[in-house]
Amino acid sequence: MLKVIALSVAMVALLAGVTIAQLTPRRVEIDKLTCAELAATRDDARYRLLVYLNGYMNGLRGQTVWDEQREGERIDRAVSECKAAPTRTVLDVFTSFWPR
Repeated sequence: MLKVIALSVAMVALLAGVTIAQLTPRRVEIDKLTCAELAATRDDARYRLLVYLNGYMNGLRGQTVWDEQREGERIDRAVSECKAAPTRTVLDVFTSFWPR
């Protein structure tokens, strides 16, 4: 019984450690983030960065309407361009795909 309790405590501690590691916040300077760094970012963090960049670009242009299809197409094009040019900055690529 003591072994089961010890194992259970160890499992909880391990799971808590994994959860904490996943929640560690990251500070990203978007004007320096390269396409290669974006591609190397884990899926959930990359998704959050793409959402942030979409809002950032729309905010710069004073856009107050979110068109899901249009925004998705822009993001997809920017991500494709990033894959083709990993040394470019993500902000430079996104700027080239958002209307002025």
